[in-house]
Amino acid sequence: MRESEQYHYKTYGKNRSLRLKGFDYSTPGVYFLTLCSWKGENVFYDPKLAKEIVNCLEDCSRQFGYKVYAYCLIPNHLHLLTGVSEGVRSVSQYVQAFKSLSTRLFWRSFGKGKLWQRGFYDHIIRKEESLVEITKYILANPVRKGLSDTTDEYPYLGMLDEIML
Repeated sequence: MRESEQYHYKTYGKNRSLRLKGFDYSTPGVYFLTLCSWKGENVFYDPKLAKEIVNCLEDCSRQFGYKVYAYCLIPNHLHLLTGVSEGVRSVSQYVQAFKSLSTRLFWRSFGKGKLWQRGFYDHIIRKEESLVEITKYILANPVRKGLSDTTDEYPYLGMLDEIML
């Protein structure tokens, strides 16, 4: 267990929700999400699995009516800047469906086991925050982590939908 997870469990308990209490996650808006692999393992180093996960993200986002303004899959987590519009499922339902579908893809190639850590981390984007800056942060992740020299050469990141400023 990583240090941040240990802190969370010691401070808040294993069963405490990571969601903001009282907030309606089906409210139209933009969310910065981080989904971590099981026990922080570098499972997405496998290029076949990484490509399948990105394809699953694209399919699931279209199916659920979510916008994907930016995403980056590195070996142990996925960053996602996503937008929800009126009348679609909540962010938690969207993430749950994505995790379920992507885990099935993982099982098909690697057998049984857990792919994702429980829950996910979210940041509700407020009007005063810069979507461009958050997008730059997400897309620069592989360079910061030493996985590539430039964002252009890293295959598991992108912007599926245009950011409306």
